[in-house]
Amino acid sequence: MHAKSLETANGGCKISARAYAFRAALFLAATFFAIGIYLPFFPVWLKAQGLSDGAISATVALPVLVRALIVGVLAAGADRFGELRIGAMLYAAAATAVFLALSLAEGSLAILLVSSVALIFWHALIPLGDAVALQGVVRHGIDYGRTRLWGSVAFIGGNFAAGAAIAVFSVDAVYGLQLAAFFAGIGAAALLPAVGPAAFVGRGRGVFNLPRDRRLILAIVAASFGTASHGAYYAFGSLYWRSLGFSDLTIAALWALGVVVEVGLFFLAHRFVSWGARRFLIAGTLGALLRWSLFAFVTFAPLVFALQALHALTFAATHLGMMKAIGAVAANGHTARLQGFYQLVAGLVLGAGMLAAGGLYTIAPQAAFALMALLGLIGLGLAWQLPRGLQPQSPAGGGSTSVPT
Repeated sequence: MHAKSLETANGGCKISARAYAFRAALFLAATFFAIGIYLPFFPVWLKAQGLSDGAISATVALPVLVRALIVGVLAAGADRFGELRIGAMLYAAAATAVFLALSLAEGSLAILLVSSVALIFWHALIPLGDAVALQGVVRHGIDYGRTRLWGSVAFIGGNFAAGAAIAVFSVDAVYGLQLAAFFAGIGAAALLPAVGPAAFVGRGRGVFNLPRDRRLILAIVAASFGTASHGAYYAFGSLYWRSLGFSDLTIAALWALGVVVEVGLFFLAHRFVSWGARRFLIAGTLGALLRWSLFAFVTFAPLVFALQALHALTFAATHLGMMKAIGAVAANGHTARLQGFYQLVAGLVLGAGMLAAGGLYTIAPQAAFALMALLGLIGLGLAWQLPRGLQPQSPAGGGSTSVPT
């Protein structure tokens, strides 16, 4: 984009690449700090409210499923506000207001519905944050991986904050900490840089229209199965570790270690110059097959920590592969729409996997995690069919700028 249009997109004043990256990273950090509280310890809070394993899986899965169906609509809605920053502020505020009402909810059904609505709005912030970051890649040449890693760092902070709150106070502290994190997200959204029309969801095209490029469809489905393989882990990972006698701070450390190695891969991704979407997705799904095949059988704490290192592959490599595929194929102005479509597919597979895992976990934890290994195997088979050289054509967090073949 030319300098003049860049000034217009930012309210008539220039913004440096460093300032742009800082604001985008701050928003990603606020978004994932809240998720760092929710994923490991909200199921623990639900258990303390008396919910059964099946009810917990349904409570965690419902927002994923509903969010998958409407995340594209929410992404498109952000476009209609005329600026992604405005949409992010409104969605963060809506999530906070609804979650505040959770303090009045009584019974499993009420908790399920209220928390689901709040998390639907909050998770809608993820594709908006990625869209802003990817625009920084195109306009300023910022490093996507190094910007995105601050979301992972904040996720770790959320893990330890929640674990410490439970250790010092009680499980009930999770709710208050979660609410405070949502309030902080409103402020971070207000500080997002203006990105202008180049980041809008494409006008005149349906949010749920299938991408026309076969490579992108294949990458989306492969990445979706890799992402969905985390379903049993998200719903029952902390509860399973608690059943082994692990303390809440140890559980927080386990989640944090997985994200530390994830951050390491995001930070070093630019060195994998020859790696396109195919290699990253193969690494991610192969890691999922191995990780979930062993998860329920590894109970010795040092080995559990070692197994967590595979999160660098199962999450970070899969995410980077998906971003490379979108960066290589997407027309300018359609990144948010494609993010929404990816969230749709991944969310449907993830939600379905969570529900299935809920029934299996009650029977045997090994069965629930075996299902996750199967999802990784399916993703691996799909990723293997991708062509080589699927790379963004402008500098990105993964490195090279070769033209996709």
